[in-house]
Amino acid sequence: MPAIKKESAGEATIWTLRNTKGNELKVTNLGARVVSMRFRDKDFKNRSMLKDDAAAGIVLVDGNADFAKVIWQGEEFIEGVKFSAELGGKSVSVMYSISNDNEISIKYEAAGVEDISTVMTFSAEALPDVDFRACQKDAAWEKIGDEKIYPITQIAEVEMELGMFGYDPGCPIDYLNAGLKNGANLFSNAAGIEVIVYATQDKIHAAAVDGGFAIKTSGTAADGKIKSQTVYMIKNRR
Repeated sequence: MPAIKKESAGEATIWTLRNTKGNELKVTNLGARVVSMRFRDKDFKNRSMLKDDAAAGIVLVDGNADFAKVIWQGEEFIEGVKFSAELGGKSVSVMYSISNDNEISIKYEAAGVEDISTVMTFSAEALPDVDFRACQKDAAWEKIGDEKIYPITQIAEVEMELGMFGYDPGCPIDYLNAGLKNGANLFSNAAGIEVIVYATQDKIHAAAVDGGFAIKTSGTAADGKIKSQTVYMIKNRR
């Protein structure tokens, strides 16, 4: 489980989640967004994985960023930090955590919504010349403007090991209870870093943006309720 540090940032609060390898995830209750994601590569160089802007890691509810403008209620748990908010009759919570296997986990719960998603915009400086590889067989991209949408349907076949997805036989946290699917891999040969994307949602959206590469996982609600998860696993590949 991560070490958690809390600090004030004006009217907002920032939580730093750090694993035993020295990698960090910073999140804030202003919009329940990710402030930064730091990864130490094989050369022990710290890389800022996300673009350095306020929209690098944001939560979208029903396709808009209204929730990004409000202060959420933040609460610390053994596995990470949970944010909760209500707006316009919609109730949403987002839980962030980081494991010792460098998995960034985002768990969502919502009521009264049609769709919830998180957009992560990775930095081209940290991951130059990214090769985006889809993992699902016999599925085709749907291109809408500059964005490509890719369906993910097959449950990931993962042999669980200590540390994977926060797995700890002594801790009752089940990251796989909703059926994670291996959706896509981002690989930068120049950096020697791979980002493996897992999700319980049914779609991955990929788009090249100025100075980076945006990944969005999204899924529709069943009877107005959502309970889902996205995991970004970061690996060194030399």
